Amino acid sequence: MRIIFMGTPEFAVPALSALADSGHEIICVVTQPDRPQGRGYKLAPPPVKVEAEKLGLPVMQPENASVPEVIRACANMAPDVAVLAAFGQKISAELLRVPRHGFINIHPSLLPKYRGAAPIERAIMNGDSVTGVSIMYMDEGWDTGDIGISEEIPIPTDADRGWLEGTLADLGGELILRFLRLVECGEAPRVPQDHSAATYANKLSSDEVGIDWRRSARRIHNQIRALSPAPGARTSFAGQSLRILRAHEIAPVLVGSDQSGKPEDLGDPGMLTIGPKGELIAFCGPRGCERIAIDIVHPAGKREMPAEDFARGRRISHGDRLGSAS
Repeated sequence: MRIIFMGTPEFAVPALSALADSGHEIICVVTQPDRPQGRGYKLAPPPVKVEAEKLGLPVMQPENASVPEVIRACANMAPDVAVLAAFGQKISAELLRVPRHGFINIHPSLLPKYRGAAPIERAIMNGDSVTGVSIMYMDEGWDTGDIGISEEIPIPTDADRGWLEGTLADLGGELILRFLRLVECGEAPRVPQDHSAATYANKLSSDEVGIDWRRSARRIHNQIRALSPAPGARTSFAGQSLRILRAHEIAPVLVGSDQSGKPEDLGDPGMLTIGPKGELIAFCGPRGCERIAIDIVHPAGKREMPAEDFARGRRISHGDRLGSAS
């Protein structure tokens, strides 16, 4: 099949590579323009462009893929199908009509759950135990088109966004090949979504990056996983920003109880202590009676490091505390 591939971030790379190795003809790769990145704000190509150039594929980088000149260019290529994976732009109705078999999207959730920009992060942040990939026919809505095929996978309790994104990206590459074989045979299923069951995975806001130590250990753990490796859940220590990249829940230690049988508070939310093996432990929860062990941190201006090394270097002791994100 003659394919136009549209994608931008690392998530889209396995699908592009799988299609290139499958015998299909990728006639063009459409991706976002190069953007400034890093401290020097130097222009950097998106991962899909890097991969396309390695494969020797032609690349287009329009600011808007739905303008008339891009639509004409795509139509002149006479594509059989367009495959999209995390492209980052809305596709107009006119462009959707160009390929003979339409636009097919690789979406990292089990639609209609988690339509939108951040399905992977939301699934982890909400503590879901399963997710998956949906191969869907695109229409003019946001992830509202009919479902072709989908596959479910479990989410391990310690999985972070980086691991889950890579796993779903590889699965997306497998599923798109399977689905295109069905399209070629005229056997591709098409099942309308149940719109009444739809949920939305809005892009994470800056307010959701900061850790509120008054929340439960489970909720903080899920937040850290959902934001790792980037942008990282943020807190502060001694007035400086600190990203927490990995942590795990530990059971609260009940040092005593009052006459009603309730456990005594162990510490205020955000207070630190050092565990028996040198581990860095933060108290959390509404009364500070839950705990979370911090494994990997990234201090401002330094490389990421084990939390034990950070604690030793900063001479952290019982009673020191983490603050709000800065």
